[in-house]
Amino acid sequence: MRLFLPVFNYVCMLILSVITAIFIYTFLFMPPEVGFSYVEMTSLFILLAYIIFAAPIQLVLHRHPKRFRSRDLLIYFIAAWVVCSALALWIDYGLVVFISYKVYLFSFCAALIYWVLDSVFLMKNPS
Repeated sequence: MRLFLPVFNYVCMLILSVITAIFIYTFLFMPPEVGFSYVEMTSLFILLAYIIFAAPIQLVLHRHPKRFRSRDLLIYFIAAWVVCSALALWIDYGLVVFISYKVYLFSFCAALIYWVLDSVFLMKNPS
């Protein structure tokens, strides 16, 4: 059973990250007249972004693990901002993406969520 504990911790961290990020995304971007299918698709995109972009960064940062290291938060924020900006440009949000505070705010919140839950669930170093 101990073999599956790291996998269980990672899945819990990922699910909590997606749930928290979707609440923040709903608060920042979602118009009130959209339905539940919009939430499902947004959740899927956030999950894929965390798996495709954040997980490889996390693997590199876990070579020298330390809880709540601010450098890790900065790296997660930069990656989240690049992904959010690229997605916003891809869906024709326009160049407004670079001056909109919402993109920066969501990028920081997504990075903060992942960083905190990563430090709580996956880091073994108590420092």
